[in-house]
Amino acid sequence: MQHIVLLLLFALLSSPVIATSPGTALNWAINTAPPFHIVGGVFDQKGLCDQLLSSIQKQLPNSGHRVVLMPQPRIHQALNNKQQLCFPCMIHRSQPTHTAVFSTPTHWYRPTGIITRQALAQHLTEQFGSPLHLQSLLKSETFKLGLAAGRKYAELEPLLEPYRQNALVRSGDDSPVALLKMIQSGRIDFTLDYDIILTYLNKTEPNQAKGLVYVPISELASPIAGAVGCSNSDWGRRQIELINSVLPKVQADPDFKQSLELWFDTRVLPMPSEPKAQLKQ
Repeated sequence: MQHIVLLLLFALLSSPVIATSPGTALNWAINTAPPFHIVGGVFDQKGLCDQLLSSIQKQLPNSGHRVVLMPQPRIHQALNNKQQLCFPCMIHRSQPTHTAVFSTPTHWYRPTGIITRQALAQHLTEQFGSPLHLQSLLKSETFKLGLAAGRKYAELEPLLEPYRQNALVRSGDDSPVALLKMIQSGRIDFTLDYDIILTYLNKTEPNQAKGLVYVPISELASPIAGAVGCSNSDWGRRQIELINSVLPKVQADPDFKQSLELWFDTRVLPMPSEPKAQLKQ
């Protein structure tokens, strides 16, 4: 029944009426990218961004909320087309982009790194340093990179662009997790992602996670802020103002805090206003 509702809502969101009318409803996109959004299985609807969205909805009970399941490339296209759409799981930018306007930070991730096989990680750090120098690894063109279709990597984009055409691009459901399985099987050598992707695989398919490790890269040393993004339009800016007004309550929501602890294995990075203890133990 849930999938039928999502498909119906997708049809509504794709219609010219929803895409262009000034209505008050908040239209949300989600995708199948655990542990951010989880569709099905033991952790169904318990992804980090699932709970972020649920907490926002709880704080905005008078807004009509429409939730649509869409592939990541389609979400990016819809935002670029200025459709009335918000995505709860974006990387924070201090300034709007062509694609989106952004809320204030919702939470923080440890920096993107590479995920690879443990034996290969030792070889790579010996050759390219620790933390690993990603640009040197990419220039070597010896090791096969895998990326999720539609995924953007913020500050790393200019660095990645020359090498994207030679990378294996994985589309479809659960593509980040599928890439980890391809690394373990030897089809690719590494991908770029957060450490919580490995946390998810360890909680759901521990045998598939064996021998995989996260390796920090020198190009990204600072934590990365997550944010809600809405289309860069008058409608989107209004929604971001509304969302920002309730984010302090969202961040204090015990359910959202519990979700952060679940996927960060309790080592949750503090918001900048909190004491400077690097990680909560």
